[in-house]
Amino acid sequence: MKLVLSPTGGLCIEAEVSSDWQLLLGILHDAQGSGFDLASQVGGHMNHADASQDWEEFVLTDLRDGFLADLKTVLTAVEAARLVAADGPGQVWIGREDARHWYSALNHARLALEAIHHFGSGLAIDPDELVPSRLAAGMRAHFYCAVQSVLLDLGLG
Repeated sequence: MKLVLSPTGGLCIEAEVSSDWQLLLGILHDAQGSGFDLASQVGGHMNHADASQDWEEFVLTDLRDGFLADLKTVLTAVEAARLVAADGPGQVWIGREDARHWYSALNHARLALEAIHHFGSGLAIDPDELVPSRLAAGMRAHFYCAVQSVLLDLGLG
């Protein structure tokens, strides 16, 4: 898989093999598959009962809806590109109008993986000591972070 700048200032993810499509669809699985609720984590430190109730009623629903919309944007783009490519080499374009949705979805997936696997800074992790599923999750989290970094570097995040 390659990340390439588009001529219009966006980002193009070039999937080269069918496993690249699985990795891109993994964004949604990682963000939703574990039951991790990023929206509730955002307001997790509310201490005052009234503020907490208002948060639940007025903010939390909108946050969840926003996160789901971000994930849907990514899913729609990946599935459409994958269909055109017939699981072979293909491209997913991230334009300026969708970059925020991609950044959010990648962040959601990365934070969910962190909540499950507790990677921390990554400096103390020895890949040789990780079970394969945790190593794979760490590699996906690293990939998600790398794409987020490129989006930020382009001023798209």
